[in-house]
Amino acid sequence: SAPQAPALLTSAAMGGPATIDGQEVAHTDNFFEATFVLDGMQWPTCEHFYQAAKFAEDERAQARAAVEEIRAAPSPHRAWSRAQRHGELLRDDWEYVKVNVMYRAVAAKYSQYPEYAKELAATTGGIQTAVSTVDWQRMNRLILERVREEARSADQRNEKRLSALVG
Repeated sequence: SAPQAPALLTSAAMGGPATIDGQEVAHTDNFFEATFVLDGMQWPTCEHFYQAAKFAEDERAQARAAVEEIRAAPSPHRAWSRAQRHGELLRDDWEYVKVNVMYRAVAAKYSQYPEYAKELAATTGGIQTAVSTVDWQRMNRLILERVREEARSADQRNEKRLSALVG
């Protein structure tokens, strides 16, 4: 039989919004469209920034083109897909920096959308992130917990928890 084309990944397969206090919170999804500026460039989603960051430290023309191709992708799924084409350009330290890269994107989104930050900061329950790889499900939860604590006013912030999250 003929080989089958790979199935398109959906946001459900790659994540989705977290559930907090029994409610899905749309803006917690890394695929949520909320344009923000980080490192002097505009990004449509956290996923766009994250995928482009795999190549952003590389000054070669091929890497610069990959960053722009990913940044211009019409959807976060396409940004992911476009990044997969450039494995040979992946930065050597990616496994060490990738969680901080996603944290920077999520923190930038919330700092530039105060209404989302206020809504996140007002939640009190545990954060149940959407199904992903076990590692990313945990990392996304920790990133959201950190951003939530950082978004709270000083008198509402759990400094001990924040310190543990920043580590």
